[in-house]
Amino acid sequence: MALYSWGMAAETLHAPADRHWWSRLIDWVVEARAHRVICLVLGIWLLNGFDLAFTILSHDQRLLHEENPLARYMLGYGTASIVLFKVGLVLVGSYPLLRFRTARITELGSFVILIAYGLLAVHWAECYALYDFTALHNIELARSGAMGVFFPP
Repeated sequence: MALYSWGMAAETLHAPADRHWWSRLIDWVVEARAHRVICLVLGIWLLNGFDLAFTILSHDQRLLHEENPLARYMLGYGTASIVLFKVGLVLVGSYPLLRFRTARITELGSFVILIAYGLLAVHWAECYALYDFTALHNIELARSGAMGVFFPP
Protein backbone atom coordinates (compact mmCIF):
# COMPACT_ATOMS: atom_id res chain seq x y z
CA MET A 1 0.00 0.00 0.00
CA ALA A 2 1.42 3.38 -0.98
CA LEU A 3 1.33 6.03 1.74
CA TYR A 4 2.58 8.93 -0.33
CA SER A 5 2.17 10.06 -3.90
CA TRP A 6 5.69 8.93 -4.76
CA GLY A 7 4.79 5.44 -3.62
CA MET A 8 7.13 4.83 -0.64
CA ALA A 9 6.06 2.04 1.64
CA ALA A 10 5.87 2.59 5.40
CA GLU A 11 8.54 -0.06 5.95
CA THR A 12 11.18 2.00 4.12
CA LEU A 13 10.52 5.14 6.19
CA HIS A 14 11.07 3.71 9.68
CA ALA A 15 13.76 1.60 11.26
CA PRO A 16 12.86 -2.03 11.70
CA ALA A 17 11.21 -2.79 15.02
CA ASP A 18 13.45 -5.80 15.62
CA ARG A 19 16.62 -3.66 16.05
CA HIS A 20 18.07 -3.65 19.53
CA TRP A 21 17.98 -0.51 21.64
CA TRP A 22 21.80 -0.26 21.75
CA SER A 23 21.96 -0.34 17.96
CA ARG A 24 19.56 2.60 17.79
CA LEU A 25 21.57 4.39 20.52
CA ILE A 26 24.82 3.94 18.58
CA ASP A 27 23.17 5.33 15.45
CA TRP A 28 21.90 8.34 17.40
CA VAL A 29 25.35 9.01 18.92
CA VAL A 30 27.03 8.80 15.52
CA GLU A 31 24.47 11.14 13.95
CA ALA A 32 24.88 13.66 16.80
CA ARG A 33 28.69 13.67 16.51
CA ALA A 34 28.70 16.32 13.79
CA HIS A 35 26.70 18.67 16.03
CA ARG A 36 29.01 18.06 18.98
CA VAL A 37 32.09 18.78 16.87
CA ILE A 38 30.54 22.05 15.68
CA CYS A 39 29.86 23.02 19.31
CA LEU A 40 33.42 22.07 20.30
CA VAL A 41 34.86 24.17 17.46
CA LEU A 42 32.71 27.12 18.55
CA GLY A 43 34.12 26.68 22.06
CA ILE A 44 37.64 26.60 20.62
CA TRP A 45 36.95 29.87 18.80
CA LEU A 46 35.57 31.45 21.97
CA LEU A 47 38.53 30.44 24.13
CA ASN A 48 40.96 31.43 21.37
CA GLY A 49 39.37 34.89 21.35
CA PHE A 50 39.81 35.02 25.11
CA ASP A 51 43.49 34.10 24.72
CA LEU A 52 43.97 36.69 21.99
CA ALA A 53 42.38 39.45 24.05
CA PHE A 54 44.52 38.70 27.09
CA THR A 55 47.68 38.35 24.99
CA ILE A 56 47.11 41.82 23.55
CA LEU A 57 46.14 43.24 26.93
CA SER A 58 49.17 41.85 28.72
CA HIS A 59 51.46 42.99 25.91
CA ASP A 60 50.04 46.52 25.96
CA GLN A 61 50.35 46.70 29.75
CA ARG A 62 53.87 45.19 29.65
CA LEU A 63 52.85 42.52 32.15
CA LEU A 64 54.17 39.47 30.36
CA HIS A 65 56.78 38.65 27.75
CA GLU A 66 55.50 36.69 24.76
CA GLU A 67 57.48 33.46 24.46
CA ASN A 68 56.19 32.45 21.03
CA PRO A 69 58.74 34.04 18.65
CA LEU A 70 56.29 34.31 15.75
CA ALA A 71 53.61 35.92 17.92
CA ARG A 72 56.23 38.22 19.45
CA TYR A 73 57.25 39.28 15.94
CA MET A 74 53.60 39.94 15.04
CA LEU A 75 53.05 41.94 18.22
CA GLY A 76 55.93 44.16 17.16
CA TYR A 77 53.86 45.26 14.16
CA GLY A 78 50.75 46.08 16.20
CA THR A 79 47.56 44.44 17.31
CA ALA A 80 46.05 44.13 13.82
CA SER A 81 48.84 41.78 12.74
CA ILE A 82 48.47 39.48 15.76
CA VAL A 83 44.67 39.43 15.31
CA LEU A 84 45.02 38.45 11.64
CA PHE A 85 47.67 35.87 12.57
CA LYS A 86 45.55 34.20 15.28
CA VAL A 87 42.31 34.31 13.28
CA GLY A 88 44.10 32.86 10.26
CA LEU A 89 45.59 30.05 12.33
CA VAL A 90 42.27 29.14 13.88
CA LEU A 91 40.53 29.26 10.50
CA VAL A 92 43.11 26.93 8.99
CA GLY A 93 42.94 24.63 12.02
CA SER A 94 39.14 24.59 12.10
CA TYR A 95 38.71 23.55 8.49
CA PRO A 96 39.77 19.90 8.91
CA LEU A 97 37.77 19.63 12.13
CA LEU A 98 34.62 20.83 10.40
CA ARG A 99 35.31 18.97 7.16
CA PHE A 100 35.65 15.61 8.91
CA ARG A 101 33.23 16.33 11.76
CA THR A 102 31.54 12.93 11.56
CA ALA A 103 34.75 11.02 12.34
CA ARG A 104 35.30 9.80 15.88
CA ILE A 105 38.93 11.00 15.92
CA THR A 106 37.79 14.52 15.00
CA GLU A 107 35.50 14.67 18.01
CA LEU A 108 38.31 13.46 20.26
CA GLY A 109 40.79 15.92 18.74
CA SER A 110 38.35 18.82 19.11
CA PHE A 111 37.77 17.88 22.73
CA VAL A 112 41.53 17.75 23.45
CA ILE A 113 42.05 21.17 21.81
CA LEU A 114 39.17 22.63 23.83
CA ILE A 115 40.64 21.23 27.06
CA ALA A 116 44.04 22.75 26.18
CA TYR A 117 42.48 26.17 25.58
CA GLY A 118 40.48 25.78 28.79
CA LEU A 119 43.68 25.14 30.74
CA LEU A 120 45.21 28.18 29.07
CA ALA A 121 42.22 30.26 30.21
CA VAL A 122 42.80 29.04 33.78
CA HIS A 123 46.47 30.02 33.42
CA TRP A 124 45.46 33.53 32.29
CA ALA A 125 43.14 33.84 35.29
CA GLU A 126 45.96 32.79 37.62
CA CYS A 127 48.38 35.29 36.02
CA TYR A 128 45.99 38.19 36.48
CA ALA A 129 45.10 37.10 40.01
CA LEU A 130 48.82 37.04 40.86
CA TYR A 131 49.34 40.43 39.23
CA ASP A 132 46.37 41.85 41.12
CA PHE A 133 47.64 40.43 44.41
CA THR A 134 51.18 41.76 43.96
CA ALA A 135 49.97 45.17 42.80
CA LEU A 136 47.73 45.57 45.85
CA HIS A 137 50.39 44.15 48.16
CA ASN A 138 53.03 46.59 46.86
CA ILE A 139 50.67 49.54 47.39
CA GLU A 140 50.08 48.45 50.98
CA LEU A 141 53.84 48.07 51.55
CA ALA A 142 54.51 51.51 50.10
CA ARG A 143 51.86 53.12 52.32
CA SER A 144 53.20 51.45 55.44
CA GLY A 145 56.78 52.47 54.73
CA ALA A 146 57.97 48.88 54.64
CA MET A 147 59.33 49.29 51.12
CA GLY A 148 62.26 51.19 52.62
CA VAL A 149 63.48 47.89 54.02
CA PHE A 150 63.74 46.42 50.53
CA PHE A 151 64.75 49.59 48.70
CA PRO A 152 66.63 51.97 51.01
CA PRO A 153 66.79 55.63 49.90
